[in-house]
Amino acid sequence: MPLSVHPSSPTSYVTVPSSSIEADTSHSHLLPHPLHSAPRTRGRTEVKSPPSPYVVALCSCAALGGFLSGYDAGIISGATLFISDAFQLTHFEIEIIVSGVIAGAVIGALFAGVLTDKWGRKPVILAAAVVFVMGAAMMGLAQSFGMLLLGRLVAGVGVGLSGGVVPVYVSEIAPADIRGALVSLNVFFITLGQLVSYLTAYSLSRPPTNENNWRWMFGLAALPAIVQMAGIGYLPESPRYLVQTGHSKEALDVLMLVRRSSCTREELEDEVDAIQQSLNRAVDTVKWQDLLFVDGYRRVMIVAIGLQVLQQLSGINTIMYYSATILTMAGFPTKESAILFSSFIALANCLATVLSMQLIDRTGRRPLLLRTLIGAIAGLVILSVSFRTPSGNDEEHLRNADGAVSWGSWISLGSLVFYVAFYATGLGCVPWTIMSEILPQQIRGKGSGIAIASNWLCNFIVSMTFLSLTNLISPGGTFMLYALIVCAGWIFVYLRVPETKGRSLECIEATTVT
Repeated sequence: MPLSVHPSSPTSYVTVPSSSIEADTSHSHLLPHPLHSAPRTRGRTEVKSPPSPYVVALCSCAALGGFLSGYDAGIISGATLFISDAFQLTHFEIEIIVSGVIAGAVIGALFAGVLTDKWGRKPVILAAAVVFVMGAAMMGLAQSFGMLLLGRLVAGVGVGLSGGVVPVYVSEIAPADIRGALVSLNVFFITLGQLVSYLTAYSLSRPPTNENNWRWMFGLAALPAIVQMAGIGYLPESPRYLVQTGHSKEALDVLMLVRRSSCTREELEDEVDAIQQSLNRAVDTVKWQDLLFVDGYRRVMIVAIGLQVLQQLSGINTIMYYSATILTMAGFPTKESAILFSSFIALANCLATVLSMQLIDRTGRRPLLLRTLIGAIAGLVILSVSFRTPSGNDEEHLRNADGAVSWGSWISLGSLVFYVAFYATGLGCVPWTIMSEILPQQIRGKGSGIAIASNWLCNFIVSMTFLSLTNLISPGGTFMLYALIVCAGWIFVYLRVPETKGRSLECIEATTVT
């Protein structure tokens, strides 16, 4: 059964029997006391209010890091069609170039967890933008395969740092009743970055083309990072980090700044008290091994890591990284047409993410995930079947498009759009929201770093094996494999993932960790 988060209102909290309080465990000193994890409410009634423009602006500035990640994920799809000619790359070398950012992101994500606890959330967001600008410049100016790969690695470190800190920062600064939508802003910017990258690649691939157009594809990625660097000075530090470092007054000032339209000062003082009470077990006493050996921490880490792994092993980024290549396999005859129709996939991704932002705080995280995974499975199965002719021969299917697009090619494109739309509505957003909510303050930095590193590691595995798998078991067989993985993921979500909608982070901590 999933972890227990009681379906009470956001202002009602768990009552723990005295027998359970007196029970002792070998690691109880590391766990937050359940009676001290939920803020007092002074009898107020919860009324969901729209987010203030200021809060949306803050979260959007932080989430620009998602745009960088999305732009890079999308631009490589079109760029590989040109750099493979420029550097005479083999399939294996293309896989290495695509995966270079991912390898760097694994490193960045691991460091993000430690650095957000040591430096604070805001400095790490800035560091991520600076590192990404360096990587984009190196990619755009690359004169060799090695220099291009190095630029990909550096940009990946920036992407990993950003992915590790942004969901944590937004979840800690956002009001509970709209936290899901605001955390999903990061995913929206990822999909927006992908859409912009496809349109950029298409515009730079149209005749007359220049042999150096791929350099512009990579170099333009620095622009949104520079915009983010300019806006970071206006971001306040996370109130939870400020309390953690002994700056409770500054934390109250930040909460007054971002919640003044919906909360009284007394209510915000209660929130600061609740944060402090959840931290009264010193953060420094939590060691890396505690994430594995302390029961409460292990349970939430399984959920956080499991969702991140499922997100990538579903095969989504093989579609985003190789969409133009996949459409070429499916029979679209030119680079220009393959890149153009890839933008339809990115548009579906972006629009479905907007839909997810509307649904995630209404339907809840768990129901949304369970329902949309069924649609994602159906899309992958249809895609797999579309790669086969009546004789079941993939090679014959690929040869059908001789100057014209076959019906099978259109079915392939339609099923790609169908799959991505269901993925983006559920699996694209929900894992990030749940991860940012379910990890308690004591392990949020370390735990999110490990979970996001597992995301990038699985991303690396999938992107490094996609072309090889299509050669080994055919494109249709590869997508059927992803469908089976998502089926297993549905079972995992049903058994292990809790509902966290509308609850304070301290209340979620009290009802999942203890």
